[in-house]
Amino acid sequence: MINRKKILMVNLPFSGHTNPTLGLARTFVDLGHEVTYVHAPDWKSKVEETGAIFIPYDDYSPDLSPSQKEIKSWGAAYNTVKRIGKNYDCLIYEMLFLPGKSLADEVGIPSFRLFSTFTINENVLLNFGKTGGWYMTCIFRYPHLCHLLSKILQKKFHLRYDSIAMEMVYNAPSINFTYTIKEFQIYADEFDDVRYKYVGPSLSTREANSTFDFSMIKAPLIYISLGTLLNTSVSFFRKCIEAFENQSVSVIISIGSIVKMKDLGKIPDNIFIYTYVPQLEVLQRASLFITHGGMNSVNESIFYGVPMLAIPVGNDQPAVARQIERLHLGRYLSRKHLNPKILSTAAMEILADESYKKKLQEFQLKMYKTGGNSEIVQKILESLNEGR
Repeated sequence: MINRKKILMVNLPFSGHTNPTLGLARTFVDLGHEVTYVHAPDWKSKVEETGAIFIPYDDYSPDLSPSQKEIKSWGAAYNTVKRIGKNYDCLIYEMLFLPGKSLADEVGIPSFRLFSTFTINENVLLNFGKTGGWYMTCIFRYPHLCHLLSKILQKKFHLRYDSIAMEMVYNAPSINFTYTIKEFQIYADEFDDVRYKYVGPSLSTREANSTFDFSMIKAPLIYISLGTLLNTSVSFFRKCIEAFENQSVSVIISIGSIVKMKDLGKIPDNIFIYTYVPQLEVLQRASLFITHGGMNSVNESIFYGVPMLAIPVGNDQPAVARQIERLHLGRYLSRKHLNPKILSTAAMEILADESYKKKLQEFQLKMYKTGGNSEIVQKILESLNEGR
């Protein structure tokens, strides 16, 4: 008979930070443990599909705009966990939820942190601040502004430090898990193996019932899928179509729900456009992945041995893209001067160069040896049973 645990998880309404953790919730549930997941109402169905109990944020109006919801989510998540947290054996939170460790200490339960991007320390944050464009991470480019915001957050969330960076780096749980391999981590030698565990990608079963039709697809296949910051660009997708319309390749493009097919003009016979595709299934057939450089997508591409052409937008993506190029897993292209010729030339060069595939095979083997969410569950249960 198992020693059944009551696991509390919390997250913020950002897809890249939530999706890897859903598999973790499912793994706990499948082993007979009770999981309660605090999240925004929009995530209810996806959380409940894992078998976890869903609890929506307290005081979180559905009438808020998308940007208002994101801003309010920190406080709403904090208040919800503070209200119910003492009834659980531990709190598991993703790194974006800054108050996680302080909040768990306040309610008196152990905590564990997940990283859906690189493991964070002061050097990594500085790197993000300098390279991540005018997005969330740019705050680390301005010490005085960062200090002012830090003071506000410290008071609001009872943080230990009056510095966002110090809170993330020094007020950390005893065990932290990162969804990649250490060989892909930047500044990897600055993180000790006792507190920081690299578990590889979170490969979910979300596509188990997929009936995607590949009958018209001929190799080599180029797969194009971008994050929410770039998939609103009609001009970008038009460049992709022009880049490959006369090439001897098949191209699958996932455009999301914002851009409309009618705005893309005439679609050549070798290019297939969808609002959604089963990414893992497509990657298993792809010869090249053109991506925004989101860590989850990059991990999946490495796992399936697919070279990448990374076109980052902001936040951690430029750092991820540079690591792809530095490790010879693909190439980095800047959006600033991108045109169809540059895109086509880079893609065809990667397809013709077997050295990318060979280097990826080395990283694939390392990925295969990681345990993903099963390893996280094992380490957390061991820690809880030892009373740490």
